Amino acid sequence: MFGKIDLPVSLLPSELDAYLENGWFRMGQSIFTCNVLHFNRKFYSAIWLRIPLNNYQTDSTFKKLCKLNANFDIKIQPAIIDQEKEDLYTLYKTGIRFETASSLTDLLLDAGNGESIFNTYEVCIYDNSKLIAAGFFDLGDKSAAGIVSFYDPQYKKHSLGKYLIYNKIEFCKKQNLHYFYPGYFAPNYSMFNYKLDIGKSVIEFFNIKTNNWHSYTTFSENDILINEIERKLDALQQCFHPFGIQTIKLKYEFYNANNIPRFRNLELFDYPEFVFIHSEKFSTFAPIIVYDVVSEKYRLLKCISCFFDENYMSDGKYYGANLMKIEKELFADEDIETFLAIFVSKVSIENLFA
Repeated sequence: MFGKIDLPVSLLPSELDAYLENGWFRMGQSIFTCNVLHFNRKFYSAIWLRIPLNNYQTDSTFKKLCKLNANFDIKIQPAIIDQEKEDLYTLYKTGIRFETASSLTDLLLDAGNGESIFNTYEVCIYDNSKLIAAGFFDLGDKSAAGIVSFYDPQYKKHSLGKYLIYNKIEFCKKQNLHYFYPGYFAPNYSMFNYKLDIGKSVIEFFNIKTNNWHSYTTFSENDILINEIERKLDALQQCFHPFGIQTIKLKYEFYNANNIPRFRNLELFDYPEFVFIHSEKFSTFAPIIVYDVVSEKYRLLKCISCFFDENYMSDGKYYGANLMKIEKELFADEDIETFLAIFVSKVSIENLFA
């Protein structure tokens, strides 16, 4: 539900459009989707964004950046990965605080043979003959996706990262494309908030509940799905207390395993958080309860282990001793009281895994 990856050997422009429209994005020579992110031992919701170009208008910020950077030259063309861009990418990495690919080739081609399934273009900015910024984006039939932008840290005051994105959008609009997809942002994690400032009057977000795009002006706390999961599981634990049933809420270390290419067909357990039911009767797994934000139901699941790490040490908040897969759903209900009644009264806990 939360993470998938595809490894197409070829990709038509219209196929890229379809992936992007469903909240997917490029990663190397694969294409993936996710709805949960993990930074500094904390989970965040990934909210995918797009800018409808038919309604997009050049804003005052871009005009100011054009004036600020008027002495620089801009070149837009089919992408070429060369040593000049690799050197600039390496220089850019010295000025950032987050991890990224070791090289531009690794980021775009997975260190492959130089062939790409994507129709990638580049925006290059020069100070006289010196390359000071570069950005890459993929073209579909009616859509485009911004992939990466980087610049010389000495030019930080020129806001070249944002300037590159604006130039990508302006180019795509002139090509009569319908949408530009800048990737995701993460509520309560400010690193990606700059994306919300570009095309902010028309920008849209993808809602996995409705499987559709909505104006960002309607975005609210209710659309931050990781928060909803935590609230629902906290409420469930509170309801179990009067019955003397011990529970523990855990964050799952391998929630994004389905985004790893070698695991892509296994359909592994991918919920970021779940509730364990304590019982001495279960030597491997206790019953696992999750909250499914799409169906809006609590689910009691029987899981099996695909891999066991005997050296894993849990800190009481995270779980990673087993790489899990759902074997079957035991029951589910959207109402917390009904779910609890079924669990306590109608289900023999001793026989759950018989």
